[in-house]
Amino acid sequence: MVTLAKPEAMKTVLGKAKAAGIPVVTINSGGEFSTPFGALSHIGQDESVAGEAVGDELTKRGRKKALCVIHEQGNVSLEQRCAGVKKTFDGTVENLNVDGTNAPGSQSSISAKLQAAKDIDAVVTLGAPIAAYSVKAKEDADSKAEIDTFDLNAEVVKRLKAGEVGFAVDQQPYLQGYLAIDELWLYRTNANVLGGGKPVLTGPAVVTEKDVPKLEKYTARGTR
Repeated sequence: MVTLAKPEAMKTVLGKAKAAGIPVVTINSGGEFSTPFGALSHIGQDESVAGEAVGDELTKRGRKKALCVIHEQGNVSLEQRCAGVKKTFDGTVENLNVDGTNAPGSQSSISAKLQAAKDIDAVVTLGAPIAAYSVKAKEDADSKAEIDTFDLNAEVVKRLKAGEVGFAVDQQPYLQGYLAIDELWLYRTNANVLGGGKPVLTGPAVVTEKDVPKLEKYTARGTR
């Protein structure tokens, strides 16, 4: 079970696994590379479709200018997310690259951008930890922008409940891992293959404050 966030880095490894008769299921990112690289199935989220869902939600909320924060250079799925947002959002989208491994630096970069462009009314982060940095950056910049994010965890649910995050897009990573192991077991014991050569989608699902009561206990235990 592997992810293809950086597909070229995994291409040779998957080729060797296939040649050795080792079944592989890919999860989370890089679904379009899964079958060409020899995997049985891909279980995850179409990142372009997820981005489009965010663009639609921003439009529905009346936003006009969004900042899409890319926290890992070369990660194909992150670039696809921002491209998807641009495709369906009626307003304008600007990308901002930050180093997601450097929390103070990321927060400072986002804050500086919000101070320089007061017309930004939405910040879209591509991972839950970056949402936390963005909430603090918004405070530092005295910005009125709404913070929205891809991915869900207990911290994001807490911020949804507090009104610090407007909405999140959940791709259900726990389910991805669960189904991948099930698929490998079923392939070995019953020659089953999920998806028929197409990705098995576990998202996107837009989560808002109204969803908090039913999700809170599951994110607290790490299964959502």
